[in-house]
Amino acid sequence: MDAKSLVISNSELKRIERTFNPLPKKVEFRLASALGPFFARLVSPLLGLGKIKDNILRLKETFMSLKDGTKLATDIYLPEKMAKNHGKCPTILVRLPYWKDSLSIIGYIFAAHGYAVVMQDIRGCARSEGANCFLLTDRYDGLETLAWISKKFWYNGKIGTLGGSYFGMTQWAISWDNNGLLTCLNPAVSTISNVWKNNQGLQLNELNAETFRTALNVSKYYYPPRVDDTNKIVEELIRKPSTHLYNDPIEGREVVLSLEEMAGKSCNEILNLFKDRLNVDIDPAKKDLKTLYNVLKQVFLDRKVNKEAYKYTQATLNMDLKKLTSPVLLLSGWHDLFTELAIKDFKNIRKYASGDAKKFSRLIIGSWSHADVGHPESVYFNGGMIDFYKDFFSMYWFDHWLKGKDVEEIDKPRIRIWVMGRNRWRYENEWPPERVRYKKIYLHSNGNANSKYGDGKLSWDVPKDEVYDKFIFNPLDPVITFGGRNLSIARGALNQKKSEKRNDVLVYTSARLEKGIEVTGPGKIILYASSSAIDTDFMVKLVDVYPNGRKALNILDFGIRARFRDGELKNPSLIEPRKIYKYEINLGNTSNFFRPGHRIRIDITSSNFPRFDINSNLGGQRNKKGYILAEQNIFHNKEFPSRVILPIINDK
Repeated sequence: MDAKSLVISNSELKRIERTFNPLPKKVEFRLASALGPFFARLVSPLLGLGKIKDNILRLKETFMSLKDGTKLATDIYLPEKMAKNHGKCPTILVRLPYWKDSLSIIGYIFAAHGYAVVMQDIRGCARSEGANCFLLTDRYDGLETLAWISKKFWYNGKIGTLGGSYFGMTQWAISWDNNGLLTCLNPAVSTISNVWKNNQGLQLNELNAETFRTALNVSKYYYPPRVDDTNKIVEELIRKPSTHLYNDPIEGREVVLSLEEMAGKSCNEILNLFKDRLNVDIDPAKKDLKTLYNVLKQVFLDRKVNKEAYKYTQATLNMDLKKLTSPVLLLSGWHDLFTELAIKDFKNIRKYASGDAKKFSRLIIGSWSHADVGHPESVYFNGGMIDFYKDFFSMYWFDHWLKGKDVEEIDKPRIRIWVMGRNRWRYENEWPPERVRYKKIYLHSNGNANSKYGDGKLSWDVPKDEVYDKFIFNPLDPVITFGGRNLSIARGALNQKKSEKRNDVLVYTSARLEKGIEVTGPGKIILYASSSAIDTDFMVKLVDVYPNGRKALNILDFGIRARFRDGELKNPSLIEPRKIYKYEINLGNTSNFFRPGHRIRIDITSSNFPRFDINSNLGGQRNKKGYILAEQNIFHNKEFPSRVILPIINDK
């Protein structure tokens, strides 16, 4: 089969699509803006904030001028009584790329509770001028906005920030060295760390495509968004796996722009570098969608730019945690893309930050995915999206830090997690919890663990003499992503029954649990494997199997690229065909109670597309097909005891 010939079917495409929809059109933005007061009155009681009684004054849109002459579209919401009397009150700042009008509900809710709210379209997005360079200018523009607020009549010396995803990162950008103007932060489902880095060598294909789509949707080139252009991205991302075959040379990979070349340059200077290197004309005033599409495709989807551009977007924040003094409320979910980095950020804040940031910053992790339901049992008021939005709006957090109110939550342990399976919230003092005990559960089979119908087993017993399992990995027939820590495609805990029927998926399942086992903390697998290729991938999934096998929900999943088995930051090296290597794969953090009668399962294969790109198995070599098949062998015997290491609490 030629690499260009495979196209994913329409039925499979519909199965894995989730939210590949453009942002609303201009008229829908205006409708959302006009209905803001209505939705605010409807939602406020659901969030436990009581009925909205006070009237809100929304000032006429203003354009804040930056030092370089760029004007940023800005909306201001004020409590009417305070505005008429020119009184003072604390401020909530929201800087976002997703069109401020579409989220006017934020302005109305907080203004109704005694806050001034400043909502701003960031540079190059929606109604603001300039060109957006993905976080490059957000620190400097944000600092100027803080200074601008400090001169307004209502300013009382207190400013907090709110938002998630990209507009969580705009908060991080101004979180330190801000002349004491920022009092507290609430960045949800976001991170200060580099999300493209330290992924055990795998490239986040779905994240690249979603970033590409977002860049189109929010850009001044792309107004208003159009469905047909968004569909091009679906086509590029999902329909043609052959366009995402990984085959980088072990050395000397071409990079259009290096990190060093971009350092210290302005947004326009970097655009000019792209113009020269890619031989295209990038002019924000022209709004040339075709040119922008081709440029962004090379940046986010093609192989030319590598990870250097991604490194730069967050390296420009250049955050010095020792200068972070404002307390941070980090909000994440067990099925969110940024969870691992949010945990890392929180631990680093506790270690390196100063003042109130070090003493009072908090971490909340629900069962959610990226601002969506993560686990099917966590719905409505029971750990579901109502709980998410209560913490997203976090009125108690702002009331404490901006109004000085006594709040019981502030004195509780600084970590709050949702334990899936137990379906309840719990507080922890540290992460991972000190009482966690790590226990090994081993892979077993008679050599036929292929699919859930095979003989693969998990048990606490150390293996003796056992036959290895094998499967054939065909890069043009990848295992399709269904659930997990994704942004746009189907995400969260979903039933894995379809992929577990495949012969190229090895399935190892424990006996039914007589007593429940809680897995809370970081899990990993020690995998002994060989391949007929000189480079390949191994993917692992931790699954919760319900009684009678009616559903098997993914809890954690990750993988490793063989050449990076010694670490992504070290020099990569190819593997010797048929040689057995030890792979240590970090699966990530979770909190899940495997109930009595449930079973623990591990799935092993070599692809997870489109979440990750697909290894061609060529290791930088070339052939006409663009790939080769690989025979993968998984060993589990006395000499090579493949095993999962689970963080367990109260397993008695």
